[in-house]
Amino acid sequence: MTVHLDKARAAWNGAPPAFVVALAERADRDGLAAAGAAIGGYSKTTVSLIIAGRYGANLDRVEAAVAERLGVSQPCPVLGEIDATRCGREQQAANRSRSLLAGMLRNACRTCPRRTA
Repeated sequence: MTVHLDKARAAWNGAPPAFVVALAERADRDGLAAAGAAIGGYSKTTVSLIIAGRYGANLDRVEAAVAERLGVSQPCPVLGEIDATRCGREQQAANRSRSLLAGMLRNACRTCPRRTA
């Protein structure tokens, strides 16, 4: 049964972020309370609001908690799946270089939840 995953897809216009999908799948498997506990003690109400796309606060901390505890991360829009170490290196290099790739990274990194500085 994929009640929470279906709810996430409907709420996020068919394309929920990877961390929301992982959270919804965990909620479908174990329940809302267990999913919240798995990512660091969030309440079942908070998990439900995140899945429904109605959580009023910034989602950066939730995304970081899901990435850390469930092993799910949002891929880089320019480079794809990269680890946190390479992400930090690329952010620093993008600020020093004037190449096309650096420009693409600078633009993408401005709104990235993995941004370090």
